[in-house]
Amino acid sequence: MSIQALGWDIHRKFSRVSLLEKTAEGEIQVNTRARLDHADRDGMRQWLGRLPEGTPVALEAAFGWPWIADLLEEVGMDPHLGHPPALKVLAQHEAKSDRCDSDRLAKFQLRGILPESYLAPPDVRQVRERTRYRMALSGLRSMVKNRIHALLHRFGILHGYSDLFGKQGRRFLEQLQLPPASRSVLDGSLELLDEIVRQITLVEKWMKENLEEDVAVRLLQTIPGVGLILAYVIRAEVGEIARFPTARHLRSYSGTAPVSDDSADRHGARHCSPACNHAMRWALIEAVTGVLATRGPKGLRLRQLYARLTHGGRSNKNQAKVALAGQLAELVFIVWKKRTAYEETPSARPGSRQKQAARGPCHEERRKNQVSANMRPDQSRFPIARHSTTGAGQAHL
Repeated sequence: MSIQALGWDIHRKFSRVSLLEKTAEGEIQVNTRARLDHADRDGMRQWLGRLPEGTPVALEAAFGWPWIADLLEEVGMDPHLGHPPALKVLAQHEAKSDRCDSDRLAKFQLRGILPESYLAPPDVRQVRERTRYRMALSGLRSMVKNRIHALLHRFGILHGYSDLFGKQGRRFLEQLQLPPASRSVLDGSLELLDEIVRQITLVEKWMKENLEEDVAVRLLQTIPGVGLILAYVIRAEVGEIARFPTARHLRSYSGTAPVSDDSADRHGARHCSPACNHAMRWALIEAVTGVLATRGPKGLRLRQLYARLTHGGRSNKNQAKVALAGQLAELVFIVWKKRTAYEETPSARPGSRQKQAARGPCHEERRKNQVSANMRPDQSRFPIARHSTTGAGQAHL
């Protein structure tokens, strides 16, 4: 019995498709090839209607794939989304052309080696549109604020406001005497800032009124630094927590798991891979900023970890924020996967030190003597808090 698969190479105005067939003997041969113009949607539906229902379609997660995936599901096809960096590695020694790309995708699908990405359903993609739009607006807001600060810096104007864009700060900016061109630029920037803030408010209002606060959103809000908006962002970007087997996989997906660059005796600097979900990483970094800005018992352990990694806030601040974002990613996995709220001081597990301490002072004294006997006097109890040297060949966090 032969098996068919369709390879789909996406471009802006057209797509190259290749229908390949795998025979009972394992031989793969080309059945047909075609060029489908995106402007002719009816012609695309008519051509796809000739194929058997449920035919697997392998397409790369390139720009513009969502509407094609929806079209394939509409006509009864089975779309599979390929991961672009992994596909590039598998095809690095092969010829590159539109025909070869579509043939290759179908071959990978027939051989069962297509590296797949998560194909988010339409409802999840619609939520992502809102949350990512808000993320883009937040970036524009920061950019406009930075331009205003730069404008004041060019004239050597200093101020003592903690928030230059609060009520008193705005009054100061509106009454500021500047040359005509600079005054016009400042007024335009303030108007643009007000419009961006208004758009952000509208998006947040829509999210609060229209998005359902399910169990996952309620649990995510118990994590330090994660409010309602960030909980919706994380919920939409993750989609299904079951697709991540471990917390390490979720941390890698969010771009907060530094990868090594070592060879022989050389230990390169750790860095975060750009092949990640950037919206998820942004949400976790925003949550870290919220944790560091708050006081109280909630998030105390994360703030203590930040203080240890930065040596009291003196160095490695960005690396420490990424480390805390990775910790939050692991908390997201645990809270969502186990369906349990975050606790700053979790209950003791069987066999833990709290359980052993409850057995009596004699048992606790024996445990302390055993720990002190197994550790050097200069050895830290917390490996992550050890001071790293800056000598040659030493890895940095």
